[in-house]
Amino acid sequence: MRGLRGALTPVVAALVVAGGLWLAITPAASTARLTSEATRGVSLQTMWPSRTGEVDPVLASAVDASLARRGIAIDTNNEKLFLQDVVPALRPRQAQLFRNLRAIGMSVVYRRAEPWENLKGQPGTFRVSMRFTLTGSRLDQAATDVGYSYVIRKGRLWMTSDRALDDEIGSNRQPWDFGPIAVLRKPNVVVITNQGQLAKAQRLATETIAAAKRVRAIWPGQLQVVPYVVALREPQVLTEIPPTLPGAEPAQVRAMLSPAIGSIQPAGGWVVLRQTTLTPAQLNHVLMHLLPVRQGDGAPHWLAEGMAQYAEIQALPSAERQARRAELSKQQLAQLTRLPDDDEPVNEAISLRAVEQLIAEAGVKPVTEYYRQVARRGYNDAARERLMQEYTGFTEERLVESVRGSAG
Repeated sequence: MRGLRGALTPVVAALVVAGGLWLAITPAASTARLTSEATRGVSLQTMWPSRTGEVDPVLASAVDASLARRGIAIDTNNEKLFLQDVVPALRPRQAQLFRNLRAIGMSVVYRRAEPWENLKGQPGTFRVSMRFTLTGSRLDQAATDVGYSYVIRKGRLWMTSDRALDDEIGSNRQPWDFGPIAVLRKPNVVVITNQGQLAKAQRLATETIAAAKRVRAIWPGQLQVVPYVVALREPQVLTEIPPTLPGAEPAQVRAMLSPAIGSIQPAGGWVVLRQTTLTPAQLNHVLMHLLPVRQGDGAPHWLAEGMAQYAEIQALPSAERQARRAELSKQQLAQLTRLPDDDEPVNEAISLRAVEQLIAEAGVKPVTEYYRQVARRGYNDAARERLMQEYTGFTEERLVESVRGSAG
């Protein structure tokens, strides 16, 4: 982030990472502040530090070294090192966090980002970028954010809070933030549940593997090599920024964001189950949403939802499938003039009919290839139109005419 300095010199890094003595740290004379507009921002792109972003260089070095120790501790399974700089009152929760991270299996690197004003007078509260790689997933490094507060006591740095910025940046809603958890790892799926729910995890693993096979039959292209299924009872896990409780959706795909600046392509996705059981059709639906998540979100919403609806009805009995197709009346179809814009509520029935008609006319392979390409490159309407015509031979106008004609 801009305006931040204080990287460790090799000598200082060697001393503090090894756990040597701390130098006395004098708080910076100037305090980094955030405007009220920034603290109410809906995304990290609107949250910037003060004009200077100044941080006392010794404090910065101490925090950087403490964060480095945390990453090393996870990689080496050293809980004592992970808790070395944590105040006693915070250690039980941090110890559970350490065990959860180890259970999921990941390599973690922490990076100090911008400072935040701390109204309690502590020397430093920082947004920290937690960058993680899931072991065996074949996914690229992903990132989330946490807020850590530090205080100096007798010349030594201590972490005093790991919840300082929960509301401001939406931290502490990852699967490892709720515990204790249980992790079931199979070659083709990882399931994360609350502790003591092994039977549930086994059932979900079996069902997810079966659904993945069904979805691959529809779309033989990319599927995340190892789907990560999160089935925790806590409703706030992997909710949006700013924090909201989930809606009525039985399952969602939540992106694992990339740490690369300016990247619109997530590193992967979590499959988050919001209810105890899902039908095969519902699992088809959510896994179809998982398919293109690493490509980005440039696909039109009608296409993304229509493909998921198309995958869903393949798992329905014939009569139910026909009932879903009949949800739009002939009059509604005859009056259709355009497909919904992205800023409009998703119309599931129209989305399904549009995708079914596109597949009927162009074939599954061209449509799925169009989906992959537009998810990555559909940055405006012109690009979307060009890609649709290139891969399917259709324009949106011609597709709408074809859907209207299907009303018979």
